[in-house]
Amino acid sequence: MNWIVVADNSIEALQDAGHILCKRKMRVTGFRSGQALMEFLKDNRPDLILLGSVLWEIGGFEAISALKSACKAGKGIPVLLMAEQGEPDLEARARAMGAAGVVGKPLVAAELTARVLEILASIPQSGTNESAPIHNTLEEIANALEERNESTTGMWMGSEAFGNVYRHMLRYLERYHGVAFQVLFTVEMSKSYDARQRSEIMTQFRRRLQLSLRNSDMMMESGENQVFLLLPEVGEADIGHVISRLIEDWKQTEYGPCTDIISEVRQANLNRSAAQEEIRPRTDWVVVVDDDVANLKMAGLILSRQHMRVTALRSGRALLEYIRNNSPDVILLDVRMPEMDGFETMRLLKREMTPGQEIPVIFLTADDNAESEMMGLNLGAMDFIKKPFVPEVLTVRVKHIIQLSRLQRNLAEEVALKTQENENLSMRVVQTLAETIDAKDTYTNGHSGRVAEYARQIARRFGYGRNRQNEIYMIGLLHDVGKIGVPDSVINKPSRLTEAEYAQIKIHPVLGDKILKKIQERPKLAIGARWHHERYDGTGYPDGLVGEDIPEEARIIAVADAYDAMTSRRSYRSILPQAAVRSEIERGKGTQFDPVFADIMLEIIDEDTEYKLKEN
Repeated sequence: MNWIVVADNSIEALQDAGHILCKRKMRVTGFRSGQALMEFLKDNRPDLILLGSVLWEIGGFEAISALKSACKAGKGIPVLLMAEQGEPDLEARARAMGAAGVVGKPLVAAELTARVLEILASIPQSGTNESAPIHNTLEEIANALEERNESTTGMWMGSEAFGNVYRHMLRYLERYHGVAFQVLFTVEMSKSYDARQRSEIMTQFRRRLQLSLRNSDMMMESGENQVFLLLPEVGEADIGHVISRLIEDWKQTEYGPCTDIISEVRQANLNRSAAQEEIRPRTDWVVVVDDDVANLKMAGLILSRQHMRVTALRSGRALLEYIRNNSPDVILLDVRMPEMDGFETMRLLKREMTPGQEIPVIFLTADDNAESEMMGLNLGAMDFIKKPFVPEVLTVRVKHIIQLSRLQRNLAEEVALKTQENENLSMRVVQTLAETIDAKDTYTNGHSGRVAEYARQIARRFGYGRNRQNEIYMIGLLHDVGKIGVPDSVINKPSRLTEAEYAQIKIHPVLGDKILKKIQERPKLAIGARWHHERYDGTGYPDGLVGEDIPEEARIIAVADAYDAMTSRRSYRSILPQAAVRSEIERGKGTQFDPVFADIMLEIIDEDTEYKLKEN
């Protein structure tokens, strides 16, 4: 398989080149920045570089010389320029600078294919790339997305932004493969692993997957401990075998026996053949609710002529029952109906719909009543349409409301994706900072990650949802950030601390509070840092808070912190026996610890019969 690198600052050019060359069964990697291309060429040798305007900022044809000098000596990678037509002597000037030729933009499939095949045919067989490493690895895709170098990996995948990657993959597969399975792998691992070990396990898992996947498979990191795969052209009867093989391969590795792999499988909704060139339009779905059969028939006739799917219902109660298992694009709801009018139906309908997934409602009315319109709009209706229907008005308003609703949902999805992206970035920064803090203490490396994980377990058992658990986890990671300001000689002193040295240790909560308060976007981060050494009976430091005056997050972290301190090695002692740890937690209930969170920690200890929750 020939390997082509395409570089251009236009996503359209990358898409066109990728589509054309992939149809010829060529492997394509794309870049939208000159810097990313130059870095890539330091360690990779494709068969051909298709160069657009990505490097023109350094001066016209001089880009070719710069490109060739970036390649290791002896590589001799041919360069085919993509350029707008019209410049005189373009071909001759390009060849004089060392290019293999020029192809015009916008790209024409036949011309590009012919020029590429001609150049590839002239390359000696010894220069082929059969031994080059496979480039469509999960790690490279994840790095490309996170670093925004706009590279495209695998058979072809554009990535203008993280939020658009999934849609690009589906669009490509829909056009060229027609069927695919989506697989989400979640790696569940021992709670005793710290952040560094968990990261190492995920790295090894991604590398193991890489060895088993094909050139056309798409891979990316989906979230914490999760990997997303898109597998084209895998039969429904084979997908189970494919997943079983991937999991079995992982089980043979070092970390395989101590992890559980959970797979979620869905078939991608790709119902087009490879020969189809246009995307099949989505059918708009309208539910009309009216007790008058004539109105139902008229609305159905008008909207059906516009190729809309229409469902007719004759009462508000019928709508409420129907909507529990169906999700149309818009509801046309009559105001005046017997038993339950449109306003009462709307009130009950709002209770049935999931927040963020509300179905837009348009009221139908024969009245010209401003008060009724105001009531409907206050209830959340998007519009009013008068009866009898004017076909053009009904059609335009329904279409506009559907388009507006989809736009709002797409925007909400993009915001959610961007928010998650920022959350992931924040977590990586926090984890890195926590590892830096732990590195100061020779004897407690991994302490922050373990405390954060224990705190998350306590929060989960207390009944908190995933978002709250993750918040407490992040607070736990940074509870010791103030130790940055404590001398290493004090932190690592193997003998008993002097009073002066102990006073230096005791100041770290205040230092941590000052550091984290500067992060105004996350004001709760400072809670764990300042108050994790407060005691429930008021004898703690730095503020001597009592009982529930101590913030809840700090009370949770205090238990988790004490547990890890007793189950970790110290310069002056080894890990304490589990029975001794349990006894200390029990003894500290109501004095050192919040009794509720202490009891939860005792439950965790009692369930850990093999004493796995300790420093390894």
